[in-house]
Amino acid sequence: MKKILLVSLVAGMAQLAAAEPVDVLIYTRWQFVKNQKTGEVVAKGAYHHESTEQGAEEVRRYFTANGLSCLVSDDPAFFTSEAMKSLKLIFLCNCNHELFVTDAQREAFYTFVENGGGLVVTHSASACERGSERFRQFLGGAFERHYSAHQPVPFRHADRSHPAIACMPEGYVWADDEIYLNHPDEANVRPLLILDWNDVLEKSRKTDKYGAPKIGGHILEWCKTFGKGRIFYTALGHNPQDWGKMEWQLHLFEAARWAIGERPDNVDGKSSMAVVRKTIEGAECVRDGKTVWKLNLANRENKPFVHPLCLPDGRCVTEARPKDHPWHLGLWFCWKFINGVNYWEPRNPAAGNLFPDGMTVVKDFKIEPKGGACDVKLSLWYGPRADPGKVLLDEERTIQFSAPDDKGGYTIRSTHQFTTRDQVTLDCRRPVGYGGFSLRMGELMRGFKMEGTGGEPSADKNVGGPKEMTAVKYTDPANGHGLEVKMLSPLETERIYTWSDHRFVNPMPIYERPLELKAGETFTLDYTLTVF
Repeated sequence: MKKILLVSLVAGMAQLAAAEPVDVLIYTRWQFVKNQKTGEVVAKGAYHHESTEQGAEEVRRYFTANGLSCLVSDDPAFFTSEAMKSLKLIFLCNCNHELFVTDAQREAFYTFVENGGGLVVTHSASACERGSERFRQFLGGAFERHYSAHQPVPFRHADRSHPAIACMPEGYVWADDEIYLNHPDEANVRPLLILDWNDVLEKSRKTDKYGAPKIGGHILEWCKTFGKGRIFYTALGHNPQDWGKMEWQLHLFEAARWAIGERPDNVDGKSSMAVVRKTIEGAECVRDGKTVWKLNLANRENKPFVHPLCLPDGRCVTEARPKDHPWHLGLWFCWKFINGVNYWEPRNPAAGNLFPDGMTVVKDFKIEPKGGACDVKLSLWYGPRADPGKVLLDEERTIQFSAPDDKGGYTIRSTHQFTTRDQVTLDCRRPVGYGGFSLRMGELMRGFKMEGTGGEPSADKNVGGPKEMTAVKYTDPANGHGLEVKMLSPLETERIYTWSDHRFVNPMPIYERPLELKAGETFTLDYTLTVF
């Protein structure tokens, strides 16, 4: 991954000259006020949006995760520095008032875009270079005033052929925002998002001195060209909390890709790009506004699990905490018995006690989103609840989520490396055992076709497949979607156990016999789950 640099105004030219080449400048300047029309310099009065720095950081993180190296800076010296030579895009992140100190910096900015550089401008940055007709014509419009009230913005009067709009879910409504009136030059801009006059709140409509716009609504987003360069503007982005939204980050990233020429002027009105975001519970992948999978680390069982896990058509495959087995957690890993202590079933699920006698503890984790993909590293330990200080088994787990492909398919690889701290026996109760990598599925799977690789699953209840069977595939005969669970380098004692109604599959490391291990021994389990 490319190095990320954070530069403040006080860093000066020395640091800018030493900066590594970057693709994107995220510019946050707001503090210098000058009216270019009158030449008046005002010491106070520059409005600073609270969302400026937070927005810049969210953009930096998301753009970097998707392959664009970024520099966050409020230093106008950048525009006449060597660092500008590698630049692909300038992102004016809620800037306000004067952008530059010298005319040389100003000319470098205009020349960059005119020669083919990209420009993305958000919210109050249309209020920059006040009094400059050149900037107004360059951007396509300039701030005049805003409504008396914040209000929601539905994305229904929008140009869905533009990639920045195509990635937004159908029927999407942006949360309450500060509505800017920029009055862009309709002859020289391409309107992308319009707030219909009939959607304007009554309070603002009554106090709007401009009346109903001729086009039937206010243009909140537009794009245009300047020389060889491309410019995208959005009036949205006032609220700090909105910059963390996945839809907003994808919206801006697609705008940036369009601005630097990586996306065409027109698409088919639909984007299948996915994005992974950290959540309070863990991480979530979203595609076309719908959840693809969700990783849960913060839960009452203290066992990492994936739920929901969805097919490309949006149907959820997994069940978590079903009534018949409330300890089943979608896609998860758990041992059955360690030294005779149960780590699988709760003590008393009927009474709501979902804690087993054995403890599974996540002691550390690291989540690395990479666009639509994600790498997760977990450190866990296992020990008896009756003796909380005693650790019998350590685990280092790596979960790799691939980005959904053009058809929505993806792969989850789960690798588990165990090290014993004491003499350990891993076992299950036979013939009904369980233990290890497990997938609990919903009722829809009853209609799927189940087949094995290297052998066929047994139709008998509570019987594992033949030892030679290394994978189980479930396919919907109606549309061909489904999933496959595969063992990579299985242990000698491991076999795949399935339910005959297709709702549960469990590659059991301890199916054949218990695993007897001495202190300091290690072993690795490795699985893939492929959704197609």
